[in-house]
Amino acid sequence: MRCNATAIMRAAILLLFAATGPLRAATSLSVGMQAGFMPSPGGNLHSSTHETIGVRNGIDGINRSLDGYDTEPVDRLLGASGGIEFRAVFYDYFFARLAGNFTMAVWGGAGTTLYDTDPGAPFVPETLECDYSIYIIDAPLTAGLAVPFWRDVRIAFSVGAAFAYGNYKNSFKPESGGNYKGKFRGYGFPLVLLVEGDYFLSEKLSITASLAYYRGSTDIRKDRYRTDGDTDYARIDFTGYRFGMGASWHFYSR
Repeated sequence: MRCNATAIMRAAILLLFAATGPLRAATSLSVGMQAGFMPSPGGNLHSSTHETIGVRNGIDGINRSLDGYDTEPVDRLLGASGGIEFRAVFYDYFFARLAGNFTMAVWGGAGTTLYDTDPGAPFVPETLECDYSIYIIDAPLTAGLAVPFWRDVRIAFSVGAAFAYGNYKNSFKPESGGNYKGKFRGYGFPLVLLVEGDYFLSEKLSITASLAYYRGSTDIRKDRYRTDGDTDYARIDFTGYRFGMGASWHFYSR
């Protein structure tokens, strides 16, 4: 019986090596960096303070103008982003990716508009200086399929989710004085859809391009400022497209 047990154990070990050998031989690992942009980070940035000044759809409805008043359009934000990624490809076709990204608004979100100081009466306009800002940190994990084309191109399609943290601020300064400020922090787990392509310059180095779509937001967050006399509420929206380009180093392939 002891000989049989030893033989069975040896056979199990051989089977284990036989099973793991092809996996090890068909594994490719890479690490890379990307930079890119995100249109409209935070979406329309709506908060409850918008409703007190007669705006129902956040930054999309904030712009108003009238002859004799000096106004400047408030545009949606544009975010610049950068990040690192770790990728694994198994058997040439199965793809997994873990990344870390930082996105910050670098354009838009500031201007001067008009608001109605007394919504219940005829329109009484007053200029209002507006300012919006946001940054987002996220770590997406996706898995899917990688499709090689010719010898130098590979395109991967994957789906998953991200841990995303956002910090959103807004500020509204009426001409008559005061400053209504909102500051919101929170996290969520948005859905992630990703398409990423590699163009191989060599066996070890590739140029990458990616298009990701996130969908999700935090729950309703309460304003963290307590000194302006106004309590604001908002969600931090992670929904939107992210475009990136970079390079990857393929450091392991067996």
